[in-house]
Amino acid sequence: MNRSIHPLFSLAIIAALAACSASSVTPALTANSAASARSGDNDVPFVGQNAARKLCPAPADGSLQCFGWMRTDVMLSAAVAPQVQGATSCPFSQGYCAIDLQEAYHLPSVTKGAGAVVAIVDAYNYPHANADLAVYRKTMGLKACDTKSKCLRIVNQNGNPSPLPGPPPPSQDWRGEQSLDLDMVSAICPNCKIILVQANNNNTNSLYAGVKTAGHIGARYIGNSWGGPESGGDNPIFHQAGVVITAAAGDNGGGGTYGGPSQPCTYTYVVCVGGTYLARAHNKRGWTEDVWNDFTYTVCGGPCGATGSGCSRVIPKPSWQNDTGCHMRSAADISADASLRTPLIVYNSEEGCSPPNCWYLFSGTSASTQIVAAAFALAGNGSRLTGAAHIWSHHAHNLNDVIKGNNIDPHLGVNCASSVKYICFARLGFDGPTGWGTPYGVGAL
Repeated sequence: MNRSIHPLFSLAIIAALAACSASSVTPALTANSAASARSGDNDVPFVGQNAARKLCPAPADGSLQCFGWMRTDVMLSAAVAPQVQGATSCPFSQGYCAIDLQEAYHLPSVTKGAGAVVAIVDAYNYPHANADLAVYRKTMGLKACDTKSKCLRIVNQNGNPSPLPGPPPPSQDWRGEQSLDLDMVSAICPNCKIILVQANNNNTNSLYAGVKTAGHIGARYIGNSWGGPESGGDNPIFHQAGVVITAAAGDNGGGGTYGGPSQPCTYTYVVCVGGTYLARAHNKRGWTEDVWNDFTYTVCGGPCGATGSGCSRVIPKPSWQNDTGCHMRSAADISADASLRTPLIVYNSEEGCSPPNCWYLFSGTSASTQIVAAAFALAGNGSRLTGAAHIWSHHAHNLNDVIKGNNIDPHLGVNCASSVKYICFARLGFDGPTGWGTPYGVGAL
């Protein structure tokens, strides 16, 4: 194991601990490992109060919310050697690296994706996007992808390299969101080219303009890690011929104040992505997944989140959806890891750290959305697909069916927004929280 963890109290303490010898932090690692509720399956237990935070709390002005989370109770050691390209091991002992996700979802990440262009649409500026991505990819043993080689392009919502937007407000960590998104696309499709579209702000008009631009400047796979309550019918921006558009189902569960169906996830031609709890297991696959539901944990300044899902109130049922309980658009269509307790490793030098001690554990349906967008790019079928129709007709043997869990918590007043039980409860076959399941290769994409 090459990683040590310790409680994240302050920058001064972080700096001091980073300078300590490995033996000085061993007790903290041992204590945290012993606290794991599910030993041996890569569960990263919460340590104390304020163990995680939403990158973007629900905005009061009706703007759109990004759906990423960051663990604040643990910090990863900076003493990590870069991996050789094509490495088959993770240099960290908790949280998931690129190689873990590729293995868990049986993806042809090493051999596929060349020439595919994936766009990530987010809000505000992230000045260190290029440099931070370089650190992540080198450490994970992934081929370089930067602005100098034009493998990575960073543009504004109009598709121009300048002027880029200003910084996000202090309460909205869209820089963290962008690092999560960039790292997840890289983890799944290291051979892909990436366009990072930075919208002026998190208003609907700005982010939607970014989605429109992404398709116009060459992206055939577009990931959107944000959303808000349903407010109207379909939007033509999310129906671009030959372009696969994914969107996050949200981190607020299947009901309550901010849960239930959300847009753009429930638009007809969007692939709606839910979240799971992904753990290693002693079975044929080597992994197991449940619905992501951390509502029972209240150490995140409130409940620690759960995947969204919904039966739309405004979008008619697409012809390719064949579930019979929900008579409108059902969501989600597909899912991937999003749990705070099985988090993803991300590098971001703008989170108040001292480089190179800038490794964090992130999660949320932001992560699962970009995992799925990049997996579509590996499949390379974007020009022939219409929304999630291919998933609904090719799920058999190509997806891992998730059959356990739900995304509600009546004790917190979070009940399902739909009267259709499978919209909030996993079952054999299709259900709202996880759709048809998680990728097993790219046959359904």
